[in-house]
Amino acid sequence: MGYVGGCVPLQGGIALSVARMNKIKEITLADGVAVIEPGVITGHLQNEVRKLGWFYPPDPASLKECSLGGNIATNAGGPRCLKYGVTRHYVLGLEAVLADGSIVKAG
Repeated sequence: MGYVGGCVPLQGGIALSVARMNKIKEITLADGVAVIEPGVITGHLQNEVRKLGWFYPPDPASLKECSLGGNIATNAGGPRCLKYGVTRHYVLGLEAVLADGSIVKAG
């Protein structure tokens, strides 16, 4: 459920769990790009890119539990953000499905 209250629905809204959307679809070293689903745990992505000799800097305190979708929603940082920046500095694009079923691509 999270520490910042981002999952608390307002005015009769809903909370949508993307916990099972947890696949790293692609890591392309030549481009320095990872394509991930929103439920990927931040620490898991860090471990996977580390194995390939890369470094994913955002390190919120809850990195072993928080998802990248949540990090994007809250623009998470952590102690390294002073040197390397926050989550938004590492997002090239997003594809999202809105409540009405329409698909939005950004980036």
